[in-house]
Amino acid sequence: MMWLTQHTLTRRLLSIPAYIMLTLLVLISAPLWIPMIWLLGHIRPSARSGLRCLTFVCLYLLCETAGIVASGWLWLRYGLSRKQQAHYLAANSQLQYWWADTLRRGAEKLFRLRFEIEGEEALNGPAAIVLPRHTSIGDTVLPMSFYAIPKAFRVRYVLKRELLLDPCLDIVGNRLPNAFVNRVAEDMDSELKVLHKLAATAADDDALVIYMEGTRFSTNKRQRILRQLAANDAPEALRNAERWTTVLPPRPAGALTLMAAAPHKDLLFFAHSGFEGSASFTSLFNGSWMDTTVRLSFWRIPAADIPDDPEGRRALLLEQWELMHRKLSEMADRPA
Repeated sequence: MMWLTQHTLTRRLLSIPAYIMLTLLVLISAPLWIPMIWLLGHIRPSARSGLRCLTFVCLYLLCETAGIVASGWLWLRYGLSRKQQAHYLAANSQLQYWWADTLRRGAEKLFRLRFEIEGEEALNGPAAIVLPRHTSIGDTVLPMSFYAIPKAFRVRYVLKRELLLDPCLDIVGNRLPNAFVNRVAEDMDSELKVLHKLAATAADDDALVIYMEGTRFSTNKRQRILRQLAANDAPEALRNAERWTTVLPPRPAGALTLMAAAPHKDLLFFAHSGFEGSASFTSLFNGSWMDTTVRLSFWRIPAADIPDDPEGRRALLLEQWELMHRKLSEMADRPA
């Protein structure tokens, strides 16, 4: 049994009751807000998807509450016995799969999403280091729904530490081998050591997922990065960032660490277009995500084709990020 730190215990004593109480409040008040939001959606175009949006919020809260209860049951059933650790981890993986895929399927039904996949052949082969673009909190479920679950792979995520405020991600995410990193830590070496261990201990059927941009793409964030690069006198990085209008410049240190610790793993790059409409609550509420065609594109770099030296690997990542930008630009130009 792993004992909780005081910080973790305090966080969970706040987040778990808050989520459960919010779920109950939303469900109890549903007879009030459902007709109000329905009527508002018919009066104001900016609220045309409000009822669907709040229904999805209800689904998320129900998944959270169900996940909290299920994780407690798994701890009682397996977590107290060292002999049952393998069953304990497998059951938590299944709970993770259910949580992610239920949210994805719920969004698909509520917002009438259509998914189109290119490069499906790249999904074949051993579990890889997955390098997706990042445009929404919702796109974190895509590698699991379209790669890990169909291929029966386990997933090791590199996520920002702020996501620990989500109880299910906190509880189940910390039971399974994932890394919640501090993106602004003064000592990044300690964060990279965590990533090195995460990759070095990964089995052949463990996929590793890292978002190299470090944060969700937005025009404002891109403009801020451009100003920082100009102020820091980084002409090559600035040229790349100015050219890449669909993605943020990658922060390759984490990916390079995973590649060094797991040199036998392929790289699986993942471009997607269509999740921009779920980037904020406002865009969901005003119907920006309705009837969207979500395009997914995968391509694989075999481990044998990855350079051995860090500079060669860094150049490879930048080359593929250029390809990521081109693919996203092509997706945006296609008719729905």
